[in-house]
Amino acid sequence: MVKVKYNNFIALIVVIVSFCLNACSLESSRQKIDSWHQLRATGKASLDKQDYAGAEKSFKDALSIAQQLNFQPVRQAVSLADLSRVCLATDNIALASNISAQALGLANKRSQIPKKQSDQFESELAQCLYNTAAVLAKAKKYDEAAIAYGEAKAIFIDLYKRSAVNASNLIIGFYLAQTIDNLGISYKELGQLKRARQAYWTAGEDGVAQAVPYFLKEKLVKDYCAIPDTDKLDKQKYAAALGCTLPQT
Repeated sequence: MVKVKYNNFIALIVVIVSFCLNACSLESSRQKIDSWHQLRATGKASLDKQDYAGAEKSFKDALSIAQQLNFQPVRQAVSLADLSRVCLATDNIALASNISAQALGLANKRSQIPKKQSDQFESELAQCLYNTAAVLAKAKKYDEAAIAYGEAKAIFIDLYKRSAVNASNLIIGFYLAQTIDNLGISYKELGQLKRARQAYWTAGEDGVAQAVPYFLKEKLVKDYCAIPDTDKLDKQKYAAALGCTLPQT
C-alpha cells in the first residue's frame, strides 16, 4: 500500500513539473514573439531612415529569434525577406548570397507548411529570392542568381495558380514575368542558351501565360529573340505562344 501511494505521489510530481515546464516554455515563446515583432518594427523604421546598418542588425536579431522558435517557418521567411530588402538597398553581395542560401534551404520545407500558412510563407520566400537574385545578378554572380530566380519562379507559379483573380494576383503576375526574364538573362550570360530558352518558354505554358501583363510579354519576346543562335521560326513560335508579334528589326 505504501509503495502504491509513493508511486502515485511520484507520478503526480512528474505531472506538475511537466506542466510548469510547458507553462514556462509557452511564456518564453510569447516573449520571443513579442521581441521579434519589436525588432521588425525597429528594422523597418531604420530602413525608412536609410540607416541600413541599423536595419540589418535589427532584422538579423529578429531572424535569430525566429530560428529559435519551434514550428515558426513563416516568421523565418518574413525575416529573410526583410533582410533581402536591406541587400537590395545596399547591394550587399555577401549578405545576399547568405540570405539566398538560407531561403533556398527553407524552400525545401514548403511541403511541410500548414495549408493556411503556405501563401504567406511562399510569398515572403519568393520575394526574398527575387531580391537577393537581383543583387547577385548585378554583381555578375549569374550562377547563384539563376538558382535563386529558378526557385522564385517555381514559387510564383504555384502562388498564381492558387490565387483568385484580384490585385494581388496581378502583382504576382508582374513578379513572375520579371523573374522569368531575369532567369533567362542569367542563363544567357552563363552561356547556357538552351536553359535560357527553356526559362522563357515557361511564360508560354498553360496557366502561366495569362498571368503575364501584355507589356511584359513584349519584353519577354524581345529578350528571347536576343538569345544567340535562336532561329526565326522558334522566335515566331514563342511570340505566338504569348500572343505577341516579333519586334521590328
